[in-house]
Amino acid sequence: MTNTLIATQHNEQLSTQKYAKEEIQPGVIHLGVGAFHRAHQAMYFDRLLALPEGKKWGVTGVNIRPQDSTAFARFIAQDGEYVLKTMSPDGATHYEHIRSIVQQIDGAKAPQDVDNKMADSNIQLVTSTVTEGGYYLDENRVLMLSHPAIKKDIEGARNTIYAFLSAGLKQRSETSNAKITLLCCDNLRHNGELLETGLMQFLAAKGDIDLVNWVQNNVSFPCTMVDRITPKPSAIHVKEVQQRFGIDDEMTVMGEDFSQWVIEDNFAGEKPALDLVGAQFVSKVDPYEEAKIRILNAGHTCVTYQAALKGLTHFDEAMRDVELNNYFTDFIKQDAIPAIGNSIVDLPAYFDIIAARFSNTNIGDTVERICTDGYAKFPIFVYPSLEGVYRIGKTPTKTIQGIACWFIFIQKAANGKSSIPYHEPNLSSMSAFTNDEKGILAFATDSYLWGTLAKDYPSFVLDLTKSIHEAEIKYQ
Repeated sequence: MTNTLIATQHNEQLSTQKYAKEEIQPGVIHLGVGAFHRAHQAMYFDRLLALPEGKKWGVTGVNIRPQDSTAFARFIAQDGEYVLKTMSPDGATHYEHIRSIVQQIDGAKAPQDVDNKMADSNIQLVTSTVTEGGYYLDENRVLMLSHPAIKKDIEGARNTIYAFLSAGLKQRSETSNAKITLLCCDNLRHNGELLETGLMQFLAAKGDIDLVNWVQNNVSFPCTMVDRITPKPSAIHVKEVQQRFGIDDEMTVMGEDFSQWVIEDNFAGEKPALDLVGAQFVSKVDPYEEAKIRILNAGHTCVTYQAALKGLTHFDEAMRDVELNNYFTDFIKQDAIPAIGNSIVDLPAYFDIIAARFSNTNIGDTVERICTDGYAKFPIFVYPSLEGVYRIGKTPTKTIQGIACWFIFIQKAANGKSSIPYHEPNLSSMSAFTNDEKGILAFATDSYLWGTLAKDYPSFVLDLTKSIHEAEIKYQ
């Protein structure tokens, strides 16, 4: 362990799992070592490594984006170690020294090293968190072959998760020939299925039929549901950890005390005993996934643009705003839960848990962070409630209100009239959404966002147009 992460003061407050890193064997590759992975999956593996069943489940953390190489270099300098700070609604704070990422590879600089590691038969699992937009699938689960990043990767470049998986699995098929599980941990409905369909289309586009056949026989793609609110890393928490423990940790990550990981029990090779450290293995993830995506993620998404239009900075402020708190409750109870229908999950109880988590004043999750990437989020998180309420013969008024406020936020951000910046990687796909009747129609009929909803339920266009005009007056 590097000297920088040896606590010189208050070390009794820093929880460290009892295992020797030199005895740990890497059995996992993780692609996309962002804050969420470090606050979630890496924590589970850190706890697993302390058990007799865990010694061969160390993590090799892989960066795949050139723009993240500078930050990742610091992570390498810290030997992949950092402090995870968690805070509960009552202010109780817990600090964990996470050491499970026992190897680090900057794939943006050394892609062959990633291939070599993925070919190693000791690696039984590849996990990934590359965000919703990192899979390049349209509304019909068709890979966006015309996207510049995908086009370049088919020709041999390394821009996307598919390029890294393709090259690594190719080498594995030609060397160790060992079965392997690819475990997507992004907030995508049926995420394992989406990763599989995207990868198989990518391999077909490359014309690698041998690898297509090998993957079909040797690789599994379980679905998962992951949950822990993890704000963007903050210098405030970094400084607090440095001062409290006397360590030079620039990679501190902070999250809420709640954490959940539900995994489909579908492993091609060996299975890590993550159920011994709080994860759940289930035959079908769908009920948990639907509850989380439609209540937590959709709730975040539908509230956050209204919070932005009000100039609020943190999401817990939105929950203390009477109007927005009432909106969130109405959205869930009038739209989200009825659209889900029967579930093995106690949805009203789950809603109460989410409302309490959203109100945690100690998290400091920003409206700006949650506003990011709206074009990728709405079809995944919000569309199911929209379509589901129409399907049962009602009007999804609250869902439409959240969508309308996103449209108004788009306009204000484009004109420099929003106090909250909008980070949207898909602006080119939104160019037709101008602030006029033509632009509203283009927005309401966008097939990526809403599929065939405008055709199946023609009142949607009228309902949304009316709500946009109401929101425009309210937030002018």
